[in-house]
Amino acid sequence: MLNAIIYLAALGAFYALVYYINHRTPRPEGCEEIDATCGTCSLGHCGNHPSQQFTEVKLTLKEKNNA
Repeated sequence: MLNAIIYLAALGAFYALVYYINHRTPRPEGCEEIDATCGTCSLGHCGNHPSQQFTEVKLTLKEKNNA
């Protein structure tokens, strides 16, 4: 049981260390934010694809519920 706790603690510490080091890594030059209105690919499940933008639908639903 103690071995499992030590193993999980070491695994968590390793994850935290890698996350911290990755967070400190500067963004490469020329790496800009992707515009949410991009239409350069046909991946419909991409978070930047216009079909995944639900803000207008949420606002419309909120307005209908308040009326």
